[in-house]
Amino acid sequence: MNFTIPTNITTKDELFKYLKDNKSTIIQEKKSANKKCDVVSYQMPLVSTKGDYENKDVAMTTDNIETGFVLLKFVGNTTNLLDSHMDVHIPKLWNKTLADNEYFLHLQEHEMEFDKVIDSKMKCSVKNVKWKSLGAPYEGSTQALFGESLAPVDRNEYMVEQYKKGYVTNHSVGMRYKNVVMCVNSEEKYYVDEKANWDKYYPMVANKEKADECGYFFAVLEAELIEISAVVKGSNTITPTISVTESNVAGSTTTTNIEPVKSTQKKVDYSKLKFI
Repeated sequence: MNFTIPTNITTKDELFKYLKDNKSTIIQEKKSANKKCDVVSYQMPLVSTKGDYENKDVAMTTDNIETGFVLLKFVGNTTNLLDSHMDVHIPKLWNKTLADNEYFLHLQEHEMEFDKVIDSKMKCSVKNVKWKSLGAPYEGSTQALFGESLAPVDRNEYMVEQYKKGYVTNHSVGMRYKNVVMCVNSEEKYYVDEKANWDKYYPMVANKEKADECGYFFAVLEAELIEISAVVKGSNTITPTISVTESNVAGSTTTTNIEPVKSTQKKVDYSKLKFI
């Protein structure tokens, strides 16, 4: 969730002091709220050619699908990315929630309504994959949270069609934070703990230019997963649909692998994000 910073704060020194002085309150607000996607995004991945999408890392086995169902496989979340909430999800944050729950909700745009449910028995798993496997312009790897729904076609026909047509290119998690730490890039003694967190988690951040510009972020060490939603555009845009598998005739299936949408990088003034 986005927290509010007073508009009279104009310098990084003032910002860091406000964050430190109000750390307990800010972290409690983050932990008490159900986090969802933003209505705007700060970044779009650049995919220039078909060859840029290396889907071998994210390929999954395909089983025969019963008539009346569609198997949807997608990425709900990726770690190591500083998002528009000023949060970085740290690998293993999903370990406990996945161990405690067999199924999760797959929703349309975070709407907890009967007609917005795509599947009520979505399975989730995590896998370390290369950023390039997801069409992202970053080096190294991320721990991706994968969702897999055997969606009844007649439950949310509209969204099944959106998936089949390749229109669903972003997903977003509905979750509750359980363990969050503040990271601040300052050498002053007042921020010794926050600087230690920065030194520990900053090397994991894929989009370091944003961290450098803002000078702070929150590292999320554990989160409780509630649902994954199909969204038009999420705060983390590296969350594509991987494949859509549907039955044709008895005993046969057709799988459509979905590639990331070709787009261009967009320059954003990251400093403005602090005041959203």
